[in-house]
Amino acid sequence: MRSCVRMGSGVFLAIAAVIMYPATASAQAAPPVQSIAEPNTLTVTPFLSTSFGTSEDLGSSLGIGVAVGYDLTRNLGFEGEIAHAFDVLGDDDNLDWSVTNYSVNGVYHSDVRRVTRYATFGIGVEHVSRDVKIPNILELYPPSGTEVAYNFGGGAKYSLSERFLARVDVRRFQANDLAPDYWRLYAGLTFWAKR
Repeated sequence: MRSCVRMGSGVFLAIAAVIMYPATASAQAAPPVQSIAEPNTLTVTPFLSTSFGTSEDLGSSLGIGVAVGYDLTRNLGFEGEIAHAFDVLGDDDNLDWSVTNYSVNGVYHSDVRRVTRYATFGIGVEHVSRDVKIPNILELYPPSGTEVAYNFGGGAKYSLSERFLARVDVRRFQANDLAPDYWRLYAGLTFWAKR
C-alpha cells in the first residue's frame, strides 16, 4: 500500500514538474506580464453583437449594448450590462421579436502575455417584445414579457493603448418560458473611465 502511495506521489510530482517547468522557464526569459485588469478601476465597453443558436430555431439578430465593469483585484471584477438584440426571428417579415437583457456578472480574469482571458457568470432579467405587423386571427402569437435569466461565457481583452482595449466575448443566455435561449458573440471597445 505504501509503495502505491509513494509511486502515486512520485507520478504527481513528475506531472507537476512538467507543468510548472515551461511556466517558470518562460517567466525567467520574458518580462513580467502587465495585467489589463487593475484593482479599483472602472471600465466602459460599448459593443456590437450577433445572436445565434437560439432555442426554437428562431434565427439570428444584430444587437448593441454597453457594459460597465469594476475590477476589485487583478483577477476578480463585477460588471453591469444592458444589451438589446433587434430581432431574433430574422427572416419573418411579419413578426419582430426583440430581446433586451439587464444583467449583473462576476468576471474572473486570467493573464497571459499580451491578452487577458476571462470567464463570466451572471444573472438578470430578459425582456421580450413581439411586434406583429399584420395579425392573423387564426395564429397564436407568444406574449411579450419579462423573466429572470442567467448567462455564462468568456472572452478576451487585448490592449490597444494606455486608454483602450479591444474585447471579444461569447455567452449563453438561458431563460424560463417567454424568452428565447441563445448564444451571443460581441466585439467591443473598452476604455478606462477611472484608473
